[in-house]
Amino acid sequence: MIDVVRVDPVYAYFSLTWMIGTRCNYDCMYCPADLHDDYSTALTLEQLQRYWISIYEKSKHKNLKYKISFTGGEVTVNKNFRPFVQWLKNEYSQNIFQLLCTTNGSASTAYYLQLFQYMDNISFSFHSEHANEQEFFNTVIQLSQSIPPNKFIHVNIMDEYWNKERIARYTDLLTQKNISHSVNKIDYSKATRSTVVFKGQQNLEPRQL
Repeated sequence: MIDVVRVDPVYAYFSLTWMIGTRCNYDCMYCPADLHDDYSTALTLEQLQRYWISIYEKSKHKNLKYKISFTGGEVTVNKNFRPFVQWLKNEYSQNIFQLLCTTNGSASTAYYLQLFQYMDNISFSFHSEHANEQEFFNTVIQLSQSIPPNKFIHVNIMDEYWNKERIARYTDLLTQKNISHSVNKIDYSKATRSTVVFKGQQNLEPRQL
């Protein structure tokens, strides 16, 4: 005998992952060159709009709403990204199911608060080669306390071999703050170099837990 506790609706939607560019302000040793660089020209607002219109015109016959996951490179280094998602949400609100993005968390808290006006979910990836621990986790915590309950934050902690002793500190903090997180394994076979050149700021104190 099976008791039915709850029945949740299953939504049909058109899901796509949109890499808006490879330009990134980080240069993580395990990130392959085809996923990041420091020279690509950012797409203009008009280009982003044209690409979306092309996607929409070719798929609107499906009569489905769209779940769009934006990634890079680093999406926030393109100054046109936030104006674009604002335009997208305003002009196609009836067609959008969810908007999501992945970021390295290097933009300001104020930027992400504004971005959350249009985004439903934001995944923050912590890369210890570059990140300032205090700034990164303070941003994530402030956002989690400020966004409405229908918005969602997730933190991807990169399982970097040189930083393993500090990962438990991060997971303890996020667990205490009730913030969704995971420790992500890394494929080092695609590394662009064999050594860690950069070192982020390890300034998250135990008293912050």
